[in-house]
Amino acid sequence: MPKLSSDTKTWKRRRSKLMSEKETREEKVKVIYKPAKEIVILDCFQFSNDRLSQMFAKIIHSGLPVMAQWAEGVLFIYFPLAPDTNDLMDNYLKGRVFWGSVNFTLMPKYSSSIKVSGLEIPVLDVSDHAVLREVAKWLREYAERKGKPESIKHNLNITHH
Repeated sequence: MPKLSSDTKTWKRRRSKLMSEKETREEKVKVIYKPAKEIVILDCFQFSNDRLSQMFAKIIHSGLPVMAQWAEGVLFIYFPLAPDTNDLMDNYLKGRVFWGSVNFTLMPKYSSSIKVSGLEIPVLDVSDHAVLREVAKWLREYAERKGKPESIKHNLNITHH
């Protein structure tokens, strides 16, 4: 094996040291998970399965991607508001997220997809996602209360514990 010059050895030591410093810096990246504390739903629509299929078909035909969520016996799709104003951003940073609307139907059993106008819509089981699971529970309870107007609040919000 040929001998390495002292310059080559020095370069390799420096490179090795820089790589280990880089790895050390990269290892110090801190990841913080800070889920929403509150979801504020501005509009909530419960659809029959047929009506929900029609709504999905309209979204698909408009060219938007569609993926339904499922948890707690509820199939839903939500439309969050982007935090593109100072007020929305302030709320967002405090853990308060606004959804423009949520469309849902009761679907007791999970299915990985639903057929809409000949197309398959993927359905994601979000039962393990604490925030979305709470939303689904709230939607199910909302559907159960729907016939009792006095029990429905005008300020619909879901607080994450």
